[in-house]
Amino acid sequence: MDTRNVQQTGEMLYLYLPTRWCKRFNLSAKSKIGIQSLPNGSLGLYPQSIEKKPAHLSFRVQSDETDSLYKLIVAAYISPASTFKITLDKEIDFTKVLNQKNLVSLELVEMDGNKISCESSLQVNDPLSILTTMLRKIRNLLLVMQKDSQKELIERYEEEIDRSKLLIEKSVVSGFYNPVQTTYKAIELHHLSLLSKSLERMVDHLILIEKPNLLFIKKISDSLNEFQKLLENQCSSLNCETALEFNNKINLLQKIKVEDVTTYSIKRIVRALNAISEVIIDWAVMKEVERS
Repeated sequence: MDTRNVQQTGEMLYLYLPTRWCKRFNLSAKSKIGIQSLPNGSLGLYPQSIEKKPAHLSFRVQSDETDSLYKLIVAAYISPASTFKITLDKEIDFTKVLNQKNLVSLELVEMDGNKISCESSLQVNDPLSILTTMLRKIRNLLLVMQKDSQKELIERYEEEIDRSKLLIEKSVVSGFYNPVQTTYKAIELHHLSLLSKSLERMVDHLILIEKPNLLFIKKISDSLNEFQKLLENQCSSLNCETALEFNNKINLLQKIKVEDVTTYSIKRIVRALNAISEVIIDWAVMKEVERS
C-alpha cells in the first residue's frame, strides 16, 4: 500500500493523487473523481464522475428460441441500463415466455406484438435491505405452509421471493458497474448475491413438500431467524464466533436419509442452508481481515 503525507494549505487538508494511477485513467486537471465514504471509515476514489450517461439497449433476436429470449430479458433487466427493447423477427405467443420461472416477477417489462420493452429507471442501492425483506417473506411462507393454505397463496409468496432475488442481482450488478452508487464493497456485494441465490434455491425445494413436517418447518424458521439477526445493523454482530455458532445450528439438520421425493427436497433445503452458513463464515473472516 502506498503511504502519502497529508498536506495543508490554510485550513484545507489534501493529498496528491498517484501519478501512475492518473495516467492509467487519463486524468487531467479537468477530470472529475468520484469520492465515496465506505462503512469501515475509509474513502474510495473512482476515476469517473458520479453521474453516468443512461444506457439504452436494443436487440434483434429470433422468436423461436424462447429459453434464450427469457435469459436475455432477465439479463437486460438486472443490468444497469435505463431502458431496453427487444425486437423479434415475428410475433410470438408470449404466454410461453411468461411461463418461465422469475419472468412474472419483472416489473415494468411490457410485451406487445413482436416487441419487448422496459422503460424503467429503477435503481436499487441497498441489497442488504432487500435480502432482509426476502428473509421475512420466506418466514411468512413457512407460516402459510404450516396452516395448509391454498396453493395460490404459496405461489404468490414464491413470486415475491423470486422478485427480491432479481432486485438483489440488479443492485449487485449496478454496484459493480458503478461503485460510487453503492455503500457496499465489492466483496460484500459478492456475498449478498450468493446468499440470495441460496435462499431462492431453498424455497424452490421448500414449495415441493406437499405435507411438511411441522417440526422441520419450525427448525428452518428458527435457522432463518438466526440468519436475519446476523444481518441486522449492517452485519455489525457478524464475526467468526457468531458465524460458527450459526453453522453449528445448521449442522444439527444434516442427518437426512433420502427415501422419497419429500426427503430429497428436505435434503436440498438443508444443503442450501449449509451453503448460506459457508458464505456467512467467509464474510466473517473478511471482516476479521478488515479489523486486523
